[in-house]
Amino acid sequence: MTGSIDSVSPRHVFETRIRIRLERCGKKLSLQGWARDLSESGLGAFVAEALLLGEFVTLEIPVLDSDKQVIPAEVVRALGTEYGFQFTALSSEQRRQIQATLRERPAIPHCGAGQ
Repeated sequence: MTGSIDSVSPRHVFETRIRIRLERCGKKLSLQGWARDLSESGLGAFVAEALLLGEFVTLEIPVLDSDKQVIPAEVVRALGTEYGFQFTALSSEQRRQIQATLRERPAIPHCGAGQ
């Protein structure tokens, strides 16, 4: 069986730079990342800096070629520099913008993903 995060929402190709903000040991950090895929429930990205499973972050994601959306998320997958983020709070407007963004992008096949 696959993990529940994989079956929440279909993932779509989504390649763009993102910013990851978090607080660790009393310090505010701002990291750069490269998004690979996006769904209504989360985002997959490459991040050069180490993140911790279960860590809460704020993602700044450009959607609809407009302003960045600021979305709280949790690190739910870590494999080397590849991370999975699950959105923890999404406004109805953010969900609408993500849905509109996904309509323009190809879905990633659920089976056999892993290049």
